[in-house]
Amino acid sequence: MPNFYNPYDEAFRANPWPIYHRMRDEAPAYFVEELNTWALSRFEDVLYGGMDRLHYTASVGTTMDALFYGAPTPPMFMWMDPPKHTHHRAVVNPLYQKDAVALLAEKIRSLTKRLLAPALQTGELEIHTLATQVGLYTIADYIGLQHTQIAHIGALIERFFHREPGVIGPTPEGFAAFGALREYILELLKALRVTPPPPDTHLYAWLTSEIDGHRMTDDEIFFSVFAMTVTGADTLALTCAGTVYYLNEHPDQYAEVRADHGLIPHAFAETGRFDQPTNVLGRRVVNDFELHGEKIRTGQNVLFLFASANRDDREFVDADQYQISRRPRRSMTFGAGIHACLGQHLARLEGKIILEEVFAAIPEYEVQKTRCKRAFSEFLQGYAHVPISFKPR
Repeated sequence: MPNFYNPYDEAFRANPWPIYHRMRDEAPAYFVEELNTWALSRFEDVLYGGMDRLHYTASVGTTMDALFYGAPTPPMFMWMDPPKHTHHRAVVNPLYQKDAVALLAEKIRSLTKRLLAPALQTGELEIHTLATQVGLYTIADYIGLQHTQIAHIGALIERFFHREPGVIGPTPEGFAAFGALREYILELLKALRVTPPPPDTHLYAWLTSEIDGHRMTDDEIFFSVFAMTVTGADTLALTCAGTVYYLNEHPDQYAEVRADHGLIPHAFAETGRFDQPTNVLGRRVVNDFELHGEKIRTGQNVLFLFASANRDDREFVDADQYQISRRPRRSMTFGAGIHACLGQHLARLEGKIILEEVFAAIPEYEVQKTRCKRAFSEFLQGYAHVPISFKPR
């Protein structure tokens, strides 16, 4: 077995694409011995692996911390198998259906315009920050939190996910932020049990619903708030920032978008494929099977390399090229199967509106490339800081 992939290697994180390409060609089922883990890099394997309930379980966790180091499994639907997964997800699922999300368009547009307005006078805008704010405030309304509360929660989560070179997993400051976050949300829940939140919110549903004959515990609600905040803001912001960056890298394609804002959803989708923000999730193996001539054993872990899958030239023509003209019949940007992203319709709507408002207000801009920054953690990757400059309005 060739030795060229370790998910914690700093050189790999700085530029994973050549390694992913090599894995897809030479070792599509790649074993990382020190982690007792297989990494799947091809599109078909990741797609069908995410839908395979015979050989995999999500019940011990889907992140590297949980799979490799036995971190406690948060009691939230992302880390459950059916039927528990189905029952827990159903509590909030109706609010994320496409028709229900569409009703929020004007509210999201108004919010985006309000948050964008101050930057228009300065001649500088940081795209990731704008998209993060839109995502956080929107998910706050869903959850039933005030905007000041979600801003504090988002800041603590950002500190938790910050990674330092040479440190595997969260830093000491990150663990401290996680502890502070848990304490803060548990205090909010204590108050909400006395004065309930509005009935059309997640918190009301989580506090009042019975699932399989039981009410959700404070820990279950805490982890649900944590997960919804991460998925509701971080992946959206990385994709919006990446779209602005890559369009700047391809001026001919940006000219097309500037002339026809109807192409914005396709640019957003292509960024999600080309630079997938959710770079990796995993499962625990519960039944032996063979794949690409390798024997994968019960008790081992499997990583689904989403970012690699979305660059697989077995699925996408010229997969390493950024092409907004692309209309793929399928993609792994929002996952697949029962664990596909709950908020994918909301993310597409938010991304469309944010980029429409930015390009309408700022038709010509320059990306400050020397100040752009990428993030890469065990869960997320992409452009986390994309400042642009333009003529003030």
